Amino acid sequence: MVDEIEMLRQMRDEVPERPDVSEVRLRMTVYMEQAPARRPRPAYRLRFGLALATAGVLAAATAAVLVPDRGGEPETRPTSPSAATVLERAALMATRSTPVEIRPDQWFYLKESQHMGADLPTFESWDRMDGTRSALRPEGRELKVGPAEKGPTTVRRTQQEVEALPTDPDALLRHVRGDVPERAPLSICGPSCPPEIAQDAKAFGTIGWYLKFGPVIPQDTAAAMFRALAKIPHVSVEENATDMDGRPGVGVVFDAGESGKLYYVLNPGDYRYMGVKTVHDGQSMGMSVLGSGIVDRPGDAP
Repeated sequence: MVDEIEMLRQMRDEVPERPDVSEVRLRMTVYMEQAPARRPRPAYRLRFGLALATAGVLAAATAAVLVPDRGGEPETRPTSPSAATVLERAALMATRSTPVEIRPDQWFYLKESQHMGADLPTFESWDRMDGTRSALRPEGRELKVGPAEKGPTTVRRTQQEVEALPTDPDALLRHVRGDVPERAPLSICGPSCPPEIAQDAKAFGTIGWYLKFGPVIPQDTAAAMFRALAKIPHVSVEENATDMDGRPGVGVVFDAGESGKLYYVLNPGDYRYMGVKTVHDGQSMGMSVLGSGIVDRPGDAP
């Protein structure tokens, strides 16, 4: 007869002290969210010892709840994934993206729509990566090329800041909460946020500002940004969000209480940044990124 206690001891000894279960979490989460609800077959019940050995991985990986029914058998009921689950998936996707090599003579292209409570034009902008030139073309108008705008938020300055950011999520959060200039694509309660949420709002806003420049962000830094967002209090995920142009996406939401909510809308396929919006008292405003990338000259689009 097989000595089950000895088998469990051997299995325990073969498990590393700190296993990397990120891939397991991703695959289990995707499986549980996409598979229809089903009843586990009684013939495949886990033995108590094995369940103890794997409980930590399963608890972190699954996005479903097992609830006993009146017949005594558990049934699987899907739940909405947490911010940590969705943003970990986004981080893993970022690490698998293809790195972009950018030359100083190339340009960062951005096409953006504006929904700020007035009729504002969609526009395209080009910023040379060495920070010396910029170009602008509002919808229906001619392209104008000139010197780069003076200020702290040129694309060259942004690239330098991004490359200097920590790639550890906790260190990144400490950095953006520290004595650094706040950057935000759209403010929700600044400059007078309630003290209890001020630092969280600053961190959320700053990370969102950088996410807008997705093609410029190194893979590991982008992954750290998503993981850092998951660590900020008052942050949740809405899977059926839309941007200000009505495109469906995944909403990463900061709840500022009476000041409303700030959304970053991500592409549901690759978690690319699609736009930002605020919602307050039933009114929404924001901006949508309709295109972005690295090109060789102003007037070009990716």
